[in-house]
Amino acid sequence: MVGTGSEHHVLYQYNLNKARNHYMGLIQTETPYFQPIPVAPTPFTINSKYGDPDLSTTPSAWALWVKQSQNITVFGAGLYSFFYNYQQNCIATRTCQKHIVNIDSASTIRIYSLSTVGTTYMLSVNQKGIIDQTNNQNGFAQTATFWSPTVS
Repeated sequence: MVGTGSEHHVLYQYNLNKARNHYMGLIQTETPYFQPIPVAPTPFTINSKYGDPDLSTTPSAWALWVKQSQNITVFGAGLYSFFYNYQQNCIATRTCQKHIVNIDSASTIRIYSLSTVGTTYMLSVNQKGIIDQTNNQNGFAQTATFWSPTVS
């Protein structure tokens, strides 16, 4: 995938479930403006058949959810959360949503140039935040240059 965008879906923008050998270059997302009221997955339900994400740690959609996937490369990602219930005062405090990317510990992935807006944790492993935006200020966005499970 090169130069793709996915926006405003209730559960996730990208879901890699048991994927193999994928390259995602210059991806861009925006989470739904109305969330977290109502909280995700409303009005839908989680379906494990499709590897839908666990939304217990975030009331908003995941930008990128990676589960049991191998040899994944993300090269350039702009993952944005601009609203909290249609309000934008959360951007300045980066609290529009707590988590935006989740990688499970069974996956192998390399992420180069991850930029987020409005999120507290830029990246989570097993839904536990590991890259806090406060250490990665880069103008309007927050940017992490590189991450992989072996270098955290």
